[in-house]
Amino acid sequence: MRKMKLLSFIGLILLLVSFPACNKLENETNSASALLVNYITRNDLYGNSGSTTIFSDVVMGGGVYNDNAEATVRAVLLNPDKVTGTFYQSIIVDRVYIEYSRDDGLDEQGKHVPYSFSQDLNVSVDIGEIVTFSFVLVQHTAKLEPPLIDLRYAADMWKMEAKVTFYGRDVGGRRIAPVTTSVSVWFADFADAE
Repeated sequence: MRKMKLLSFIGLILLLVSFPACNKLENETNSASALLVNYITRNDLYGNSGSTTIFSDVVMGGGVYNDNAEATVRAVLLNPDKVTGTFYQSIIVDRVYIEYSRDDGLDEQGKHVPYSFSQDLNVSVDIGEIVTFSFVLVQHTAKLEPPLIDLRYAADMWKMEAKVTFYGRDVGGRRIAPVTTSVSVWFADFADAE
């Protein structure tokens, strides 16, 4: 009998040790909410909205401008059994961080890729709600520095990946797990419309 109890106890311990813990997302936050990025879009070269192919003109009409993109996000609860949440589980997206890379592995900022940067945001997303908001994807200052300034009046086109990470908190003040997505950006001195 005693041996049976000992074997049961050891079996229980082994089961608990091998039982998977919370998923990775839950390990990164103590909030009951999570942010999901549906997609990132921008106007195409013809001015049509909703393009997931992003083009960045390094000189437009003789001037240099920011390239703004739009993020479409939604807030969900980590507990799959719950459909609606409370006011305190709504999410405030408060910062975005953008970092660039290239396929060839050359990644020195200010030489091969633009400098990474962050910007503060203040976007409220209720549980179950889908929200679209603008943010700066390419700063105008990046077009006045290497490597993008080298594209002015050139026939070259470069493709880079912009890694976009959104940070936030729920209304109760608990930080949510950061959510990261990537979007391809094609840089060139595109012809201006006449």
